[in-house]
Amino acid sequence: MVPENLNISYRKDRRKIDKLWVKFEVGRISFEQLDPYEKTLIKNWMRCRSLGINPGAREGLILSEAEFRAALTTSSLILEKSSPIIKRVSNLLTCVPGILILTDQKGTILSITGDPYIRLRAADDSGLVEGASWLESSRGTNGIGTAISQKEPVHVYANEHFCEGWQKWSCAATPILDPYNNEILGVIDFTTFDKDYREDALALTFALSGQIMSELKLQLELERMQLFQHYNEYSDRYPSEGIVILDRMGRLVKNSSGINPDECDLLLENSCDKEQPKKVQNISLNGSESHTGSLLVFSGKKASVISLPTSNSQTPLVEVFGEFATANENLKLVMKRISKVMTSDINVLLFGETGTGKEIIANYIHTHSKRSSGPFVAVNCGAISKELFESKFFGYERGAFTGADPRGRKGLFECANGGTLFLDEVGEMPLDIQAALLRVLETGRFNQVGSDKEIATNCRIIAATNRSLSDEIERGTFRVDLYFRLGVATFDIAPLRERPEDIPVIIQRTMKSLCQKHGVNPSTITPEAMEVFSAYSWPGNGREVRNVIESAMICCGDTISVQDLPIKIRNSQQPTRDTHPRTDVITSLAPGNSSEAVDYRIKSSFSQNEVQLIKTTLEKYKNIALSCKALGVSRTTFYRKCSMHGITPSNYI
Repeated sequence: MVPENLNISYRKDRRKIDKLWVKFEVGRISFEQLDPYEKTLIKNWMRCRSLGINPGAREGLILSEAEFRAALTTSSLILEKSSPIIKRVSNLLTCVPGILILTDQKGTILSITGDPYIRLRAADDSGLVEGASWLESSRGTNGIGTAISQKEPVHVYANEHFCEGWQKWSCAATPILDPYNNEILGVIDFTTFDKDYREDALALTFALSGQIMSELKLQLELERMQLFQHYNEYSDRYPSEGIVILDRMGRLVKNSSGINPDECDLLLENSCDKEQPKKVQNISLNGSESHTGSLLVFSGKKASVISLPTSNSQTPLVEVFGEFATANENLKLVMKRISKVMTSDINVLLFGETGTGKEIIANYIHTHSKRSSGPFVAVNCGAISKELFESKFFGYERGAFTGADPRGRKGLFECANGGTLFLDEVGEMPLDIQAALLRVLETGRFNQVGSDKEIATNCRIIAATNRSLSDEIERGTFRVDLYFRLGVATFDIAPLRERPEDIPVIIQRTMKSLCQKHGVNPSTITPEAMEVFSAYSWPGNGREVRNVIESAMICCGDTISVQDLPIKIRNSQQPTRDTHPRTDVITSLAPGNSSEAVDYRIKSSFSQNEVQLIKTTLEKYKNIALSCKALGVSRTTFYRKCSMHGITPSNYI
């Protein structure tokens, strides 16, 4: 479950923070008596104190002219894509006392627009000007620096700032993230006087950040398409050479060499290096002088081992859907079907085992929907106790029950208003809460705990489960009317064992992410280890892949071999799919016999027995539910098998 962003839900209280600061200064903080937001604030202040930041500071840190010019050059793309969006919004804020600030990933202010008076006061009183750096490590707790430090939207109000010089301001800021690796590219910030504090300021910066990221993604995808085109052209020209393609930010796009891509910049700088590429070409978009990437050709360095994160020309074409990528043809079709419903407002129900990426897909749907500027609120229904369900979903009035927050609390439906509410593990929701949820879905209205006043909500529901809801309905643990309300569009995300071609894809993307997380170079996976990876069934799906790869990278270093893998993977009895294809087991009632159960072991590459079994069962029972029961599989698995083998059930009923 994505943790609640306390910057959104917490009500600012200057007097309370004043008292908290006094306790902080004299060292009389009792963490047991603090609410979650206060704990976060104290940790921020403690971090600033440990860095030696002067709480009496009153001026920003101004970069030299040369440093500022370098920052503008490095951030040319984000400036280009942000400026039109900020200008349009600024025109709508002419009567609003505040300024919009754009920074780079290091907290350097690139541009400021908005109210001239606020801009002048911010410059004179606090050094809030273009070319000033606002990293938390030098300027203490502030909107820009703390958004970068915490990598999430923040709202730093008045005396929540660590330094006295910024305490007259209210700063709401949201990071702008790289669409490919989720790293920070910059920050969009709305700053105003503390007396003009606005609760919706954070929503403004969140929406602007989303628009800017969408523009960046379109541009970067266009550039990557051209970079792939260059790679293909030079692969034909230099068939025996190793080729590396890097994008404008130095990230790997394609690599057929044995060279570690993280070393490419060093190789370019050292002309005497024995690994010096024999050809280097800067790539620009057609009709443009803007640098979009680099192509490097290494003599005789065609990769002989699987070095991740790299691309393998023998791997099926990988299609990317936001943070979700697949080379499996059936899953590509599922994702394309999902893409068709994204812009509508219908509810979506995702089926799939734990770790298959259901939340990533839900986030992808939200990001590309008409509600992308609104919040994406995720909740794991299986992690909430029955007693807390109602207050968690619907919120409560102040004093609603003993131990409640005296100010009351918004519920998930209220927090997700205007956006998307993602209900993970919805099959674990208690029946009485299902009834309350159904009412909200039907009427769009609900009551907080302890209140008679109805509140309207307008959010899209995306639900996910690893259970067979049809089985839950038969057992009486899930409401059939709620199932049909949630499952307007249903999609089945196959487990990793049914799409082995995705194993190297997930390993590649996981290793790239972990390199950035731990600041290490990518490891090389030997062909033998990769063969073992491909043969393993991965019951934990993508989540298990990440755990195994992270452990191997940290413990093994440059090369991951078979001996470095966990025992359960090394000793897996599952044969490799190249020589002994994996088998699936369907336990069913034998056709023509109503009482005996028979195991049908069907080779995945030679599945005629499975096809015949499904057809025979359909012809016998003339009913989907009875056929599923006879085969001992859920309706979801049944339809997936039919789709896999091109069987249309209606033809046999």
